[in-house]
Amino acid sequence: MKTSNIVKNNLVTLLVALFLGAFLFCPGSVRALTYTDLYPFLPDLPGFKAEPPSGSSMQTPAGTFTSAERTYRAGAQTLHVRIVTGSMAQMMWVPLAMQISYDTPEERLETITIQGFPAKRLTRKKEKGGTLLILLSQEKTRTPALMIVECEGLTPAEAQKYLSSFRLKDLASKVNP
Repeated sequence: MKTSNIVKNNLVTLLVALFLGAFLFCPGSVRALTYTDLYPFLPDLPGFKAEPPSGSSMQTPAGTFTSAERTYRAGAQTLHVRIVTGSMAQMMWVPLAMQISYDTPEERLETITIQGFPAKRLTRKKEKGGTLLILLSQEKTRTPALMIVECEGLTPAEAQKYLSSFRLKDLASKVNP
């Protein structure tokens, strides 16, 4: 994925979160984590060259938003992994929580479970790639959290085998002790 697309996606996500968060969530209900608190959950992956992790934390009237991310490359395969906590994670998951699945000639959206966590798998059919979204917190928890894995050169189903390296249960415990 091109860096400019990643930046655009992050900016759009943040703007939507800020807009909706001001109306839907009360401030102070979310425990503050810094992006560096999430770095240990973005480990090196065997067979991939990883860029250094990066992230940001933001305080707004709508609450605290924290994001940590890292990009992994192996030949034509790329994984961009992002951990999002706070009200932004809740707002990103809400449209997906309706258990909607679909199948078109271009893509398929499936509701699945990954390591015991509810998840969505969006597979692009015409090009090898897609997205995994994993909800790492239960509804009405203090700190909503998501892991988002964007794949290029491999399908989301193929990318799932790498998720054991990310210690999802430990991450969920860190976010909501």
